[in-house]
Amino acid sequence: MIAAEPPSAQPPEPEPSPPAAPTSLLGLAEIAALAGVDLAAARNWRARYEDFPAPVQGAKEAGLWEREAIEIWLGATIFQEPSVLSFINLKGGVGKTTTAIAVAEILAHEDRRHVLLIDLDPQTNATVTLISEETWAEMDRAGRTVAQLFEDYLNPQYPAKFDIETAIAQKVSTINQGIDRLDLLPSSIRLIDIQERIPMIAASGHFTINPLDVLSRALKPVIDRYDYVIIDCPPSLGTVTKNGLRFSTGYVIPTIPDTLSTWGIYQIVDHIDRFARDVQRAIPPLGIVVTKVQNNNLHTRVVGDLKGRRLGRFGEAGRLEQPAVFESTIPQSVAVARGADVLAGFRTLRLKYGDAYAALHSLTQEIKAICEKKSSS
Repeated sequence: MIAAEPPSAQPPEPEPSPPAAPTSLLGLAEIAALAGVDLAAARNWRARYEDFPAPVQGAKEAGLWEREAIEIWLGATIFQEPSVLSFINLKGGVGKTTTAIAVAEILAHEDRRHVLLIDLDPQTNATVTLISEETWAEMDRAGRTVAQLFEDYLNPQYPAKFDIETAIAQKVSTINQGIDRLDLLPSSIRLIDIQERIPMIAASGHFTINPLDVLSRALKPVIDRYDYVIIDCPPSLGTVTKNGLRFSTGYVIPTIPDTLSTWGIYQIVDHIDRFARDVQRAIPPLGIVVTKVQNNNLHTRVVGDLKGRRLGRFGEAGRLEQPAVFESTIPQSVAVARGADVLAGFRTLRLKYGDAYAALHSLTQEIKAICEKKSSS
């Protein structure tokens, strides 16, 4: 009789494989996933933060980065929301645009901050001060201005023409053929007609997005590239201005120290206060900038009233407090007017702004100190 064979031995259980080591090289998409942000944010970090690690292979979208270098950078970097500042006054000729441009130029050129200046004023003064009229005309024809952005909103039945990436002019200014880190979203005189049509469309209810969010939605893919966004608002409190205020972290009121120029400051503060409560978002005044100061009795008296917070209707009902006045006051200067010539060929900001440069530089440092204190708190 043949003995039965013993059952064959079962093969031993395989040893569990060790967990796969994380890849040592990452693309931008993997960096975004590692940080828990979208791809646009990772792209913006590359543009905004000069200490962002250099790729070890390739460049731009196809680049690869060392994981360890990225992890160290992410752990050491404090990410701050951009400071978005609207410059506004209801009266023209008060130095609003000049002050906004000077602050933007100084922040970019001397403080090495990444700055976007948005020109919302259909007079386009900021635009043609920072780029040539020929460049502006070419961009306007191609639909690369804020006018086209709002035109697309008014005509949703047509394919949108506005593209934020091509609409932003890079390295703008009259200084040295442009300032690194200073970009411009230009305006257009076509905005005069367009801004009057927006409220009528909004009132009809035939729109897919809130008319106050048109600008902020368009800027969403790029805004984190910048430390500061400076908005030159039109002299009104209409829908276009509210588009800027809607995502502003604060606002600045430039004014000449005379009766006419300061008359509407209470209305500005009151209107923005009400608007901020409507949209449930804080939009605080950073302060009042006294501009075009001359050595005469009227200016001396009004400056005293402003600094003493005794301006007009403030304090009548106790609801609103007059914004503080910046210590830096901007003198009347012929050099500032010359600096608006895009073909003047100035090589330094000191030459461009002449005897007003020191005050403008000091003002910029005041604004920067307020913004960076808020960011760190």
